Amino acid sequence: MFRGSIRAGILTALLLCAAGAVAQSPVTNAYDINLNNQVTVNGCATGEPVALDGTVHIDVSASTDSAGGSHFTITAADNLTGSGQTTGTAYTASDSDNYISNNDEPSADLTVELKSDLKSQGSAPSLTLVQSLHIVVETNGNISAQVASNSTSCGS
Repeated sequence: MFRGSIRAGILTALLLCAAGAVAQSPVTNAYDINLNNQVTVNGCATGEPVALDGTVHIDVSASTDSAGGSHFTITAADNLTGSGQTTGTAYTASDSDNYISNNDEPSADLTVELKSDLKSQGSAPSLTLVQSLHIVVETNGNISAQVASNSTSCGS
């Protein structure tokens, strides 16, 4: 009888450990923000509007620890082209950055800045593009994201 209780106790402990390990397994997901003629203004000499097209790709890894804490690792990467609306100057941008959020909630609500070199494909100067991204992620992998604003400054 005593041996049966020990076995049942050990089996219960193993099942609880396995359940804890499953709760800690990371969940991954991806989300694309599609940009179509999203305008930013060339903050250099001309003040020219620049239309941006392309995607901002979001990758998320979310997990919970045994104490119930939530951990989010987010990568945002843009792949953009731009077109000066007055001069026709072509621009390209392709950069990425990583963001981490740890909290006690099942979601994270972040506003982050993604800086990119907006490289001129002609004689105009290149720009630095700063995109303010609003990202909401949940431990189950759900993602919502949008570009809240764009701004540029001279140089890269």
